[in-house]
Amino acid sequence: MRGGVMEARNRKLNDWLTAVRSGQVKLPRFQRFEAWSYSQVQSLLESVLNDLPIGAMFVLEVEGNPPFHPRPINSAPGGGKVSELLLDGQQRITALWKSLQGGYPEREFFVSFNEKTDYEGIAVHSIKVSTRGDKRYPLWLNDPVKLLERGLVPVTLLLPGEEANTKALEWIQAACGEQQADVVKYLMKIQEWRARFSSFNIPFLSLPKSTSPAQVLEVFTRINTGSTPLSIFDIITADIEQAVGESLHDLLESLNGRVPGLARYGDVQDIVLRTAALMQDKTPDRPSILSLDWDEVVAKWPELVGGAEKAVEFLEAEKVLDGSRLPIFTVVPALITLWSYSSGLSPDRLGEARTLLRKFMWRGFFTERYESSAHTAVIQDVRELTKSIRDGNSNSTPPIFGYDLPSQEDLCEAGWPKKKDRLARAILLVSLQGGATDLADGGPITVLNVTQREYHHIFPDGYLKNSQSEISANLALNCALITWKTNRTIRDKEPLVYMRDRAEANSLGDDETVFRLKTHAIPEGPLRKNDYPEFILERSREVTSAMEALTSGRPWSP
Repeated sequence: MRGGVMEARNRKLNDWLTAVRSGQVKLPRFQRFEAWSYSQVQSLLESVLNDLPIGAMFVLEVEGNPPFHPRPINSAPGGGKVSELLLDGQQRITALWKSLQGGYPEREFFVSFNEKTDYEGIAVHSIKVSTRGDKRYPLWLNDPVKLLERGLVPVTLLLPGEEANTKALEWIQAACGEQQADVVKYLMKIQEWRARFSSFNIPFLSLPKSTSPAQVLEVFTRINTGSTPLSIFDIITADIEQAVGESLHDLLESLNGRVPGLARYGDVQDIVLRTAALMQDKTPDRPSILSLDWDEVVAKWPELVGGAEKAVEFLEAEKVLDGSRLPIFTVVPALITLWSYSSGLSPDRLGEARTLLRKFMWRGFFTERYESSAHTAVIQDVRELTKSIRDGNSNSTPPIFGYDLPSQEDLCEAGWPKKKDRLARAILLVSLQGGATDLADGGPITVLNVTQREYHHIFPDGYLKNSQSEISANLALNCALITWKTNRTIRDKEPLVYMRDRAEANSLGDDETVFRLKTHAIPEGPLRKNDYPEFILERSREVTSAMEALTSGRPWSP
């Protein structure tokens, strides 16, 4: 760790509980709440009693104001000056604190004198508690004599400290009743268990106070792989709401209400945070997001919402309909940022901006610009495009405009677009530019029906295998999005056959079939000849023509 060394230390359970009680150990507020079952709590208590390891904790040392807003362990006092934030170990510390304090209203835990675990260790019982009126059931839970008859001792008596020690003596005296000669015998056993709890060692790793917030979050992400990972939005939202007095959840809800289509392109929280970074001239990565000026984010929120509205409208117009077919996510926050600068532009300037953004987006899809170091690359491009769109500097040229486009051979080799393949998906989007009319029902593709379309092999896989084709069937150039019903109708028919079937199935004849193929940028000639190699070659020419137009900022349609 830069500026300090991570240390491995030991700490007794008694000292952990003291730190929780005094408020020295707290949780960063981004941590989710307790989630352990009662059986997990029971197992943890047995581990302590039998001196079995329960794993190491992970803390961040704190000096002064903590880097993340703290909250106390569940049911622990809220005061005190925090000196450590618990990054890993919340469930274990919470379970120990609450069980020893009697903090579970519907459950109590007892150590058994008589029963053993399956490994011959001391056993703990978990008893469900119900309350009716002012009574707790089962009634024997409140009777020390009946508890001792069952060989059970409340775990709360094992809480380290003098107060619980006194309660333990009083409880065993009450439990023994007339058999006071047994008090010493039972008390010695309880004191032995109390000593085990008090001295039980819980090791921990400590990050130095000089650790940056970004490093803390990276560590937290890596050590919390067993549950649903926290998003960066989860991590920062509590601190931001406290700092600026605005609820990010409320802001996002208003954005979703205004621009519901934004959610089709990815996680809205992620899109917003990356857009906010770009709008503050920062790289859209975690360290930059953690250092955002949130007062500025709130002040410019209307601009961000306006940019999102225009960006979604633009994406839909370009037939980029959802995230499942999006070639690369990087362009989405960039488009929102750049469209946010378009308010107040004259019609001519707005037309220039649209051309620039079309050129930018399609180059993002077709070139390798964002294949590596995408955060650095996109801020460079956004800066130059901002000069053009917002500031009117016609001499500004973003680096992405200088990147080479793929060759015709690259297009011919691009894989199946259902996979996360940037170039394959870019080719698929070209096939939507003409409306991608369904080959059977004649309906155009829209944001409303795109999720019902299926990835169809124009030259069916089975047909190509039977004809022993040396060219793979799983190519982007061999794909069309059609309805599931049409896909089932065509199945593995050779192209000439299903073209004839389509012509015979409707009264509009062959011309309509040819038109529908054209809306997918599908050349009819090779289909009529069942010539797959020629089809791939000819369609690659069509896609090349489209690519050259779109990456120059010109609209294109087959």
